[in-house]
Amino acid sequence: MSLVPWEPVRELASVRDAMNRIFDDAFSRFPSLVPRREDGWWQPSVDVIDRDKEIVVKANVPGIDPKDVEVTVAENAINIKGQVAQEKEDQGNNYYRRERYYGAFQRSIPLDSKVVAEQAKATFKNGVLEVTVPKVEGAGGKQVQVKVE
Repeated sequence: MSLVPWEPVRELASVRDAMNRIFDDAFSRFPSLVPRREDGWWQPSVDVIDRDKEIVVKANVPGIDPKDVEVTVAENAINIKGQVAQEKEDQGNNYYRRERYYGAFQRSIPLDSKVVAEQAKATFKNGVLEVTVPKVEGAGGKQVQVKVE
């Protein structure tokens, strides 16, 4: 039997990794617990829909003015970024409350298919940004049945 030296730094790193996994799992199940911070950590949640001839990306950006959102499309990615500026004010007989939040967000969505960036269209309705981009002709996913041995 051989002796293995104790490495406290490795043990601490292992504990840190386990705690990170616990918190990552908790926050992924309850996205409302993820804090909005001024350093731009918040990212809008997105749905990516891959149709036969186009790709549709829907991003939730509630409370953001459409003029504060910028969308760029490349042949293999859609980039969404913008500015968030929210201010709430509440006043009563014995109190006055004012909350402000300012920050920026950015989200890059990689695409599996090449798209025609010049034909991209974006709409904004009820806090949902929808970007539709046609695929390059012939880039549609070809379905092939593979024999399992």
